[in-house]
Amino acid sequence: MNIDVEFHIRHNYPWSKLPANVRQSLGNSQREYEKQVVLYSIRNQLRYRNNLVKHVKKDERKYYEELLRYSRDHLMLYPYHLSDIMVKGLRITPFSYYTGIMEDIMNSEKSYDSLPNFTAADCLRLLGIGRNQYIDLMNQCRSSKKFFRRKTARDLLPVKPVEIAIEAWWVVQAGYITEDDIKICTLPEKCAIDKIIDAGPQLSGSLDYNVVHSLYNKGFIYLDVPISDDSCIAVPPLEGFVMNRVQGDYFETLLYKIFVSIDEHTNVAEVSVTSCERT
Repeated sequence: MNIDVEFHIRHNYPWSKLPANVRQSLGNSQREYEKQVVLYSIRNQLRYRNNLVKHVKKDERKYYEELLRYSRDHLMLYPYHLSDIMVKGLRITPFSYYTGIMEDIMNSEKSYDSLPNFTAADCLRLLGIGRNQYIDLMNQCRSSKKFFRRKTARDLLPVKPVEIAIEAWWVVQAGYITEDDIKICTLPEKCAIDKIIDAGPQLSGSLDYNVVHSLYNKGFIYLDVPISDDSCIAVPPLEGFVMNRVQGDYFETLLYKIFVSIDEHTNVAEVSVTSCERT
């Protein structure tokens, strides 16, 4: 994409406000500009509201469905910044998203190295599938094809996320919960869901620990980690860090810049400035 066109999309310039030279680079076609707006927004996983794409693509749900499809097809990191839309609106949790990606690459018989670094790291964190586990799954998948009742890639993948330590100060948000979901919940789980829906997001520590874990495993809640401008983040030694290929998308590039900049003495606001300067 032309860098001038990208600049004006990023700064929400409507067609009517574009400079003449930028219009010329688009063949003086408003339709072409609108196509570029949608493509840029999807590639960069932009929120629909408060961005130019809202004035170009009228169906918000369809936009997010296309964004999700593009992200999955290109093995991108789950759009955590859109969790309120992805989980509450489309019922796609990080676990279900990465399960879908893993199923896709297994069905295509792609190597584990086809996963970009951060996507591979997230798959390991949520699915418990690293390089060795992936090779083992592929061997099982291939060997089962020799039998009449062969197992699909989906059959071999985990049915719930890896157990994680949920901190008391994390915020519990309600996901997409249907009446059928409520029917399979225990009474304590129903009470917790009612509290989150009626009173709003809750600190994890204010709810029963086992109930929070159970609802998380069922995909009925998602977790926000509250971070303010003056928060400092320490990155522990990267033990077992997955090193596959570099994707080169905007978010991966940003994460690498943060990796280089971050330390326990620099707050988030300062890291943000440093990362922007390097962009």
